[in-house]
Amino acid sequence: EVTSDKGCVPNDLIQKDSYLRTIYNSIIFQNFVQSLLLIDKIYPYADTLSSINYNYYEKYQQLGWHFDNASFAITLMIQSAASGGTFQYVVDARNVEKNILNAQLIDSVLQNKYPIKELRIEEGALVLFYGSNYLHRVTPVTSNKHRVLVTLNYNLQKNIELSENARLTFFGRTH
Repeated sequence: EVTSDKGCVPNDLIQKDSYLRTIYNSIIFQNFVQSLLLIDKIYPYADTLSSINYNYYEKYQQLGWHFDNASFAITLMIQSAASGGTFQYVVDARNVEKNILNAQLIDSVLQNKYPIKELRIEEGALVLFYGSNYLHRVTPVTSNKHRVLVTLNYNLQKNIELSENARLTFFGRTH
């Protein structure tokens, strides 16, 4: 069991004319991402809650070990915590494309018996991350300065949505 208690402003509460939505829907931005990742096509998330999210972590809040449902995420750090709130990840825990799950590695990570990688993300950093294949988390924020970021989620297939259970877990509602 892991703890996840961060705050979130879901996609449907972000203004229709926001700059974030303009960037997210921009063909120019999508082409930029495709060229960076060396992939042919990305698709906006079809889920009404998950395409764009503001995520915020107040003191002691965190995001437990998990895999993302989206093929990959793009995060833009708006404000870094003064301490804590470190992004940690492990490669080789899963490969969705090949239907591989390394349960032994995941178990050793959860028992703190496996070396993890850390990425200290500073304000203004844009990070592209294959969250569906990399086990990852955000450690508890230990400062009064909150960690605030935006996630822009895309997929490699069309019409991908979260399950109803995932919507309830992450947003407390299904619509």
